[in-house]
Amino acid sequence: MSDEELIKRAVNEFHSVDAVNDIDECARCKTRLQIGKFLALTRPDLVPQIFSIWCLESGFDETECHMNYGFHTEEYSSTGTDFTKVLSLMNPEGIDGDYFCYFHDSQCHVLPESPTLDLEKLWPPKPKLYEAPENSGNTFNVLHISDVNIQLDYKLLSEANCSQTVCCSPMSRNLVPTPPEYDYSLIHDPAVGLSFYSSSYSKGHFEKGQYIDQYSPKEPAWLPAHEFGSYNCETPPLLFNNSLGVIRDFHQNHLNFEFALFTGGVVGHSDRIFVDKESVLEAQEFVYRNIQSYLPQVPVFPAIGVRDGFPMNQLPQNELTESYLYQCNFDFLADLWQELGWLDLESAKEVRYNHFGYSLVTDRGLKIISLNSNVWNQKNLYSFWDVLAFDKSGIWEFLINELLDSELNEQRVWIIAHLPTSQQSLPIPSKIFTEIVHRFSPKVIAAIFFGHSQKESFELLYAGDGCDEKKLENAINFAITAPSISPFSGVNPAWKYYSVDENSFNIVNSFTYFTKLNETFVNGGAEPVWEFGFSARDAYDPEQQWPMERSLDTEWWHHVSEKIRDMPEIDQLYNKFEFRSSPFATPNTSEDCEESTNYCKVTSFTLEDRKQCMLTEDQDNYICPRKSIDFRPHIRPYDPIEYI
Repeated sequence: MSDEELIKRAVNEFHSVDAVNDIDECARCKTRLQIGKFLALTRPDLVPQIFSIWCLESGFDETECHMNYGFHTEEYSSTGTDFTKVLSLMNPEGIDGDYFCYFHDSQCHVLPESPTLDLEKLWPPKPKLYEAPENSGNTFNVLHISDVNIQLDYKLLSEANCSQTVCCSPMSRNLVPTPPEYDYSLIHDPAVGLSFYSSSYSKGHFEKGQYIDQYSPKEPAWLPAHEFGSYNCETPPLLFNNSLGVIRDFHQNHLNFEFALFTGGVVGHSDRIFVDKESVLEAQEFVYRNIQSYLPQVPVFPAIGVRDGFPMNQLPQNELTESYLYQCNFDFLADLWQELGWLDLESAKEVRYNHFGYSLVTDRGLKIISLNSNVWNQKNLYSFWDVLAFDKSGIWEFLINELLDSELNEQRVWIIAHLPTSQQSLPIPSKIFTEIVHRFSPKVIAAIFFGHSQKESFELLYAGDGCDEKKLENAINFAITAPSISPFSGVNPAWKYYSVDENSFNIVNSFTYFTKLNETFVNGGAEPVWEFGFSARDAYDPEQQWPMERSLDTEWWHHVSEKIRDMPEIDQLYNKFEFRSSPFATPNTSEDCEESTNYCKVTSFTLEDRKQCMLTEDQDNYICPRKSIDFRPHIRPYDPIEYI
């Protein structure tokens, strides 16, 4: 049989499966996977083409079909090669197929129940006396930045309200053309001049450029991109330099950051067809070298973001031959981070060879453990073979050994990662992580830090399952999610720092700074004005009932979550902090709904926790809303205009 005939027969077989009416979509999906596995074992060279043709003929988006099933190349971030390998390894009829179809087929809503985990054999019994060390009363400062999502192809006056995922690039277009009479400048006060300046930074200092006529492009835009960014776009180099310059000034004047955390997010959310290997490496080099240039004396401890590799979101286990395709990512980061003076030789070796993280000890004796969260990322295809295997990557053995070593040496630990276990995360590795955190809290694990979501938040971990277990006596630990520098998805750029106790390494307070990006649209080309946003103590405890000598520990955040649940004004404040006073902050259209949503968000450490929290009496099951792989809703700033 010729290859053409085999491809045709396989595609027709898929269509026959789709046409069966007496089975649900989950069963159809698993049947396709079974056929796909046979093909992956016999003719792996044809699998990407077969699935791509089926996808296109089924009416799915052309770009998504090519990105999900196309052959791996260095030109764009397609995952057909990875998909073929995983097909050859997985058991489609079992729980592998159940999980894959739930997370990768939007019409399959049956999530298999996660197995019960017994990890106690992996560590000695937890001592009965296991309290965190006392605070000393003396503090130092730690910077936390996240999700720069640099957009190196950002173009002044390009379309900032486009039909693609990320706008403001030379490729950005709105499928609905502007009418002849449309004039963007008429939206604003005519007495206020719009800011379209070709400004730049030279050696860390701002140089205001020439004004560029908004009517100069041949194709007029619904929303012309301003020089410091727009809410449908990622971070332009101008905004990134400005952010680092402000942080540098705070550091030099009075904050004196001892070190910085960077919880990933270098590469932006551009459609995968526009992302190639060279652009990923270029973004990494640009971001990390600029951070070091502005903060040369501040050690930075990074975590790898889920998109900060090529192809993005993928992390094959080291035992697979496919891992060599990804080795250049880790070689590049290990060399760069060591060159910049952030990692020592041993930590750089861990980045280079284990791929799932590294550890180091600061000058004060605090251990930092950085984890590669692609291990629990739903979009990592390599998570969907042998899903019941405890530790295919080796990350949990690494983490447990590091924590046991710290327990033995009376050492406190901070854990950093990019993707929160409460977002876009797989159930089994998330549950393993929570069990580990439970075992080593509160004595060893002092704090956990995430990024990814763009929005500032926190997540509490409780013992037990379900909302009825969210009591103070069940509170185990918490994680802090940092705000993003990037304004993408309608947030204002922000960064934060922590006041940290010198002895316990507990967080004593946190402080957030932000800039109102929309004010740079009409400021005559001046630099953004950065404002103090809030301190956690003042915002959530205005009457100062929490003792000053106590840190913002798990009990503190538990009480904050109850305020979010019970007090509409605190719930609204939480929304404001998420968006940093952006004009696109989510309004409280229904107090009960918003309270329930936010309370479940901050008291759920995993997606399963959040799903359980969202169940109501009239629901047998809650279906988490899911979006297609790269889709983000577009912001429509001005109602009178019709946008796509």
